[in-house]
Amino acid sequence: MGWLSCFSRQKITEDDMPEILQALMVAKKPKASKKALKALLAITHMGIVPPAVVRSGKIIPKIHAWAQSRDGALRRDALVCAASLSQDSLDSGCAEAIATNDFLTACGALGKLKKDQRLVRLGARYFASAGGNHAVRKKIVDGNIHDQVWSFVKSRDPETMKFGVLAFGKFADDLYCAEKMCAEELTVDDLVKFFMTKIQNTDNTDVENWCLMAVARLAQASKFSSALAKQDKLPVIFAKANDSIAGRKLFAALCVANCASNKNLRVRLVKHRAFQLFVHMSTVGSHAREDMRAYQRVAALGLRNLAANFHLRALAGRVGAVEAVVRMLRSRDDQIRRFAARAAADLSLHEENATKMVTLGAFGPLILMAKSGDKHCENEAITALCNLALTEDNQSAFMKAGGMEAMEVMQLSSNPNVKKLAKKLQTRVRMSKLRTAARFAGKMALTHKNARIAKGDWEEDGDGDDFSRG
Repeated sequence: MGWLSCFSRQKITEDDMPEILQALMVAKKPKASKKALKALLAITHMGIVPPAVVRSGKIIPKIHAWAQSRDGALRRDALVCAASLSQDSLDSGCAEAIATNDFLTACGALGKLKKDQRLVRLGARYFASAGGNHAVRKKIVDGNIHDQVWSFVKSRDPETMKFGVLAFGKFADDLYCAEKMCAEELTVDDLVKFFMTKIQNTDNTDVENWCLMAVARLAQASKFSSALAKQDKLPVIFAKANDSIAGRKLFAALCVANCASNKNLRVRLVKHRAFQLFVHMSTVGSHAREDMRAYQRVAALGLRNLAANFHLRALAGRVGAVEAVVRMLRSRDDQIRRFAARAAADLSLHEENATKMVTLGAFGPLILMAKSGDKHCENEAITALCNLALTEDNQSAFMKAGGMEAMEVMQLSSNPNVKKLAKKLQTRVRMSKLRTAARFAGKMALTHKNARIAKGDWEEDGDGDDFSRG
């Protein structure tokens, strides 16, 4: 029993991990299993633990078995451990390994239990942790497990409900999952009614923020954003977005930004002053409080989505959106720069906006992005550069900002889209130079002709053609 010696100490460290893993693998009786699980829980926050659990090959199947145990305490410990191991931010594969179809289904079924409320709460807690993993949440929505999780969301137990709401918000954190969760219109209407009722009536700040987060992420799905508008909930969302409380404002504004991806809602959002909302949020820099640092990301996303409407681009230029986009192009945050570059690409299709962007110095940061080697930054930046360089004046400014060198670098990119657009941009600049040279040559020829006419050196032949007598 030497491998249990570490359990008698008050503080367990990562040096004890080999003994803990060994204890987990050999544990058979409930008492030993509980001790080993509690020791593992003491170090699950350490980055080296989840990969080690996966590599062992034996611990995760044991956690699955213990989560189905008749011993209530052991079952609860196993669920807590599964939740802790599933929230690691490293690419360890632990969350995916734990989330087998059988385990997900079994955890979802806990929502129907009535006798052991602690067990139900831990089931909801597991989904709130595992839902942050992209592969796991995709498996959850593909298997319709999110329908089972809905029973946690509607629980009368406040803690279970909070974990359920948090889980639902995490499930919807990408477009694919949000659309799958909103596939049925009847379900969408229920989602909107439930979350908006909670948002408007709860006194619990956490519940309000988590419901706003769920609504904001579900709004990526056009069916959900359309249902929000149909049920006349947009005024409520805008009221929250213009609030001074950072957490409330951030998620509500994200909801507006995601609603703007629905082309049928953009004009309606602009009437609620969506442009002004995002322009104001763009002024909050990275020096702000932690919960306000995401303001510019939301602002850039919102302006990008609204700028996709051809008729709104002129308005955007009059309310400060162009200045906001150029300011965000200089951000140190990659995501902000990408969204700002996409917004610049769309806004610049309006000639006045393009001229203003160039005057404000948009070429410099876009050229740096285009040469960065980051796949996403390159794509957005080169598209914006191509759209900005449509006019000859802007092409001249592009070359002065180091455009020729940038095009040479971009044509060496391993990204085929960047190479294609760089070649297109280079061809456009060359054609512009040829047209400029041709116009200059025409002007010189006309000047020379007029000079010779003035000297009487110009004659006409019988056919009316001009020729020189030499």
